[in-house]
Amino acid sequence: MPSMHIIVVEGDTPSVIQHNRAQGQRTNSQRYCDALMAIDPALALGRVEPYRDSQAVIPPGVQGVVFTGSGVDFSVDAPDAEPLRQMMEQAFAAGIPVLGSCNGMQLAAVVLGGRVGPSPNGFELGLARNIRLTEAGARHALHAGRTPPFSAPCIHRDEVRSLPTGAVVTAFNDHSPVQAMVYESDGVRFWGMQYHPEIAPSEIATIVASDGLFAGGAHLADELRAAEAADDDLTPHRRGLELRHWLASL
Repeated sequence: MPSMHIIVVEGDTPSVIQHNRAQGQRTNSQRYCDALMAIDPALALGRVEPYRDSQAVIPPGVQGVVFTGSGVDFSVDAPDAEPLRQMMEQAFAAGIPVLGSCNGMQLAAVVLGGRVGPSPNGFELGLARNIRLTEAGARHALHAGRTPPFSAPCIHRDEVRSLPTGAVVTAFNDHSPVQAMVYESDGVRFWGMQYHPEIAPSEIATIVASDGLFAGGAHLADELRAAEAADDDLTPHRRGLELRHWLASL
C-alpha cells in the first residue's frame, strides 16, 4: 500500500528533454523520482510536465509536490515560464506542501513575490562549497543533521536576488546568499534549496561534459567524480538529508 502520493513537476521543456535524452541523461523528474523512491519505496509517485501540457492539473489526494531543477535558457520570471508558475500557484492554493530545488526554489521566490536574476558571481557549477546555516536554518527540520560547512551538488546560473516577504533564509555560501529558504505562512509551506540533494556529483559531471547550457568541460567532470569518492557530504545518505526530512514532515 502506498505510503504517500507525491507529484514531481518537471522543470524542462520537451526540446531540452529530447536533447538531454539523446546524450544519455535522465530527466530532472526521473532523477527526483529515483531519489525519493530510494528513501521510501512505498511512495506513489506521479510526474507532470507543464511545458508539454500547460493545462495539467494536480490530481486530488496529493500530499506533496516537488519542483525540479531545469536546463532551459530563460529565467522563472520570463513569459515562457508561465506554465510552471501556474502549476506552483495551483499547489500553493490547494495548501499542499511543496519542495523545490534550484529552478524550483527560484520559481517559488518569484511566485511568492520575490525576484531572481543571474548571479553576479557567474555560474556555480558542480559543487556548492562551504555552505553554512543561518540561525533559523540550524533550528529548522529541513537541515537536521547537517554539520556546516558542507558541500552539495549544484548547477545554476540564476539565484534568488530578493526574498519574498515572509521567506526565511536557512543556508548560504560565498557564491549565493540564498542556498536554501523556507516560506511557512498564509497557508503556504515551501522548503527549497538552490543545491541538488537528489543528484550525484558524477551525474552532474556528465551534464557539464555535454554541450548544453551548463557545459563546463572534462576537467570539471573529473574533479566532480573525485569529490564524490572523497567527501562524506556527497554520499547518497548525507546528500539526501533534506529530502528525507521533507518526506518525514508530510
